[in-house]
Amino acid sequence: MDFRQIVGFRQVKDEANLLYKTLEPILKLDSRYADLMTVDLAKIVQICGRSNKEISATELLAFLTIYAQIKQDADKLNAVQTWEFSAADRLKYQKVTLQTLLELNQTQPGDVLNLPTLLNKLDTETGSRYREAAVNGIYKFAQVLVKADGTITMQEMEALSQIWQLLHQFQPIESYDKKLTELMTAIAPKQPAAATAGTTSAPPNAASPAPPTTDEKPEEILEKALAELNELVGMENIKEEVKTLTNFLKVQKIRAERGLAQTPVSLHSVFGGPPGTGKTTVARLISRIFKGLGFLKKGHLIETDRSGLVAGYIGQTAKKVDDLVQTALDGVLFIDEAYALVPRDSSGSRDFGQEAVDTLLKRMEDYRDRLVVIVAGYTDEMENFVESNPGLKSRFNRYYFFNDYEPQELLQIYEKMASKSHFHLTDGARQRLLAVLNALYDERDRTFGNGRLVRNLFEKTLEKQANRLAVSPMNLTDEELTTLTEDDIPAPASASGTLHWRTQASSPGSSGSVSGDDGEKAIAQLEAALTTRLQETLNASQLQVQVRQRESTLSVLVSAPETPASDAVMAALQPYLATVLPDGMQQVVVYGRSLQDDVPTWSTDFPL
Repeated sequence: MDFRQIVGFRQVKDEANLLYKTLEPILKLDSRYADLMTVDLAKIVQICGRSNKEISATELLAFLTIYAQIKQDADKLNAVQTWEFSAADRLKYQKVTLQTLLELNQTQPGDVLNLPTLLNKLDTETGSRYREAAVNGIYKFAQVLVKADGTITMQEMEALSQIWQLLHQFQPIESYDKKLTELMTAIAPKQPAAATAGTTSAPPNAASPAPPTTDEKPEEILEKALAELNELVGMENIKEEVKTLTNFLKVQKIRAERGLAQTPVSLHSVFGGPPGTGKTTVARLISRIFKGLGFLKKGHLIETDRSGLVAGYIGQTAKKVDDLVQTALDGVLFIDEAYALVPRDSSGSRDFGQEAVDTLLKRMEDYRDRLVVIVAGYTDEMENFVESNPGLKSRFNRYYFFNDYEPQELLQIYEKMASKSHFHLTDGARQRLLAVLNALYDERDRTFGNGRLVRNLFEKTLEKQANRLAVSPMNLTDEELTTLTEDDIPAPASASGTLHWRTQASSPGSSGSVSGDDGEKAIAQLEAALTTRLQETLNASQLQVQVRQRESTLSVLVSAPETPASDAVMAALQPYLATVLPDGMQQVVVYGRSLQDDVPTWSTDFPL
């Protein structure tokens, strides 16, 4: 064994020890997390190993180290200590660890991680912050795995990119407790015998524990929640309104303690504003503020939308609402896009959204001292929603209006994301990013993604950094792995400098173009024709097409639930566009993306 291998072994053991310290508080919440963690970490090691077509001895040691600590397996802990010094023990435990990895990966087919989704739901319901620490710790662990041999290949950088995305994908789940029990039922029976020896995990069908409690005093909870609110980027109007409400409730509490008359106040609220502006985050903080003030016993937040409230059959909607209200009692029920409960075009049709609203209003009255409801969505739609029903109007009289983030605020959000994931921007990268954000802001419409758009930009930045580093011939330092340069910042998706799409006619008099009402009509007709052609050719009924013309260049954005294949799109579009576009048009640029993304996944162009 050469010295480089010894250094690599010790490096991954140190990182595994650090990861265990990060995960240990979660294990103390519920011993069943041990099985979930080992399955997810086995998947991480498998993805890293797949990039080199084999799982190396260093990767096996890293997994053995974290596995032995999570499972508190004394035999394997001893093997970790002697790994560098006993070739016989090393060979023996390489085989044992590889077998454990294979068996664990069989319990969870496909590249899926369950821990981030579960911790995200736990944080949402209890106000805890376990997910962020766990995700960052696991990602750093993966970085050390691929770097341990001294070089990072293109395939390894792609593996890191995949791991980062898996760690930040959260599946929608109704209940933390139900999901934990469901996962344990699916995983525990398939756990390898060797892997489960010595564990103190609860039986898979054991009753789920109550959400973790805290020993914090109410005043500490209030102080921390207000501090976190003040640390949020922008939204000064929201901070001021929450501060005013907090002060009012403090006075009300003192008056109650002294037996003085209180002024009736409704805590139910309407959050209006575009997507990605922090409405859910503020709702979560408000729930903790109410707990700190003593107005709610638990102060947890339950998130839902129309799908969580409305059933498809008579009599089921009321039960669905009742069940959700029960989980939210003594906390906050947050209903996103609440206006969808009463669609404007539902007259004459059998829609059960109104039943959900009626049931919710009754439960708000029944539990007026134990339940706070916050409804959220686009401002205009939310005002129409509240005005549509006298019961809603009488109960929701507190409004918070969230605005689009300005470019400097978007930059601050981006840098916070980068810092939490152990990245930093060079001055050149910061200037380029600000220019991109300015362009996005100038081109925004009511669906502007705000914080979500920044998240997509950050993910695309990491992908570009991975591609840049993968071709580097030298060994990569930590500084290189954590630095984002100007070249890593995604360029605007068209020559006009925009990543956010909307139809826009070109300037009057430009060659090969039409303008004004005729231009908008021509663009709309072309969009309709291309949409029909691609939906039929690709057999994708939900596919959407947006077209934009700028001087002699036509840009076409193709969006679908899953990112459409570029070859299939181009085969359908190129011959058709060549025959229908005016002579003055010189170039076509086509972009493809998933409907969930603001940033295109691929682009290609062709001359006319």
